[in-house]
Amino acid sequence: MKPTISFAEIIVTPVCNLVCNGCSTYSDLSGKGYKTWASGKQELESWLERVDFSDLGIMGGEPLINPEIREWISGVRELMPDTKIRFPTNGTLLDKHWDVVDKLYQAGNSILKITVHLHDDKIENIIQKVFDSYQWQPVTEYGIHRWRTDNDFVFQVNRPDTFYKTFQNNYADAKPYNSKPEQAFEVCHQKQCPLIKDGRIYKCSTSGLMSSVLDRFGNPNIELWKPYLDNQLNGSIGLESSDQEIIDFANNVGKPHKTCQQCPDKKSIQSIDHATNVFYRSKKS
Repeated sequence: MKPTISFAEIIVTPVCNLVCNGCSTYSDLSGKGYKTWASGKQELESWLERVDFSDLGIMGGEPLINPEIREWISGVRELMPDTKIRFPTNGTLLDKHWDVVDKLYQAGNSILKITVHLHDDKIENIIQKVFDSYQWQPVTEYGIHRWRTDNDFVFQVNRPDTFYKTFQNNYADAKPYNSKPEQAFEVCHQKQCPLIKDGRIYKCSTSGLMSSVLDRFGNPNIELWKPYLDNQLNGSIGLESSDQEIIDFANNVGKPHKTCQQCPDKKSIQSIDHATNVFYRSKKS
């Protein structure tokens, strides 16, 4: 019997139309390109021979920037009929892509989450349109207030006040914190967010993306980062991993791991006021 990973994310584009200091997928950095559904399907099919996924997050950047986002939703539902599809968006593009909302509704067993980063009437109007377009019942799950339709299409609105960086200093001089794993995990906002990337599954987006982030800046303080970038040490699994290694990874979801040491703990965490540290990318240039 295959092990089940309760939740995993896959980034379909690193591009975002917003810049948020402290973004957990480092989409505050400029990005380009997108992941085609054909390549995503191939990667998921390979993993589905080894594991099952209860939930799959179709992530960005801003996922609506991927021109194949409709193929992604239809394809995931066809390939993984019993897996819940999670679709987070900043909502700023949904007025131009309203059919994506209805596609998620038609797919069922899905979650649309709008994270409101900016005070913008356009976002508030699209939120109201979602409410007005379907028959909802309020529900509370895992302490989160949501709304649900009869076919298990779920809507959630998130309004974060603070973000935080997972590393010390700025990108060009980034250093890990070297916290105790349990203490870092206690304040982590990615407790159950494994990332599927390039044939591997990582503990979270931090462990999966930091290598490429550091590479963009000439690998600052690389000696300090090596324990967290080594796949044998950071707890990630690959298609070549043994059955037991995959089982161990699945059992560790939602629990601390030594790779968590790279992130801050309660004493060292530095909150970022989100409202004053987010803007449209076009306004920066």
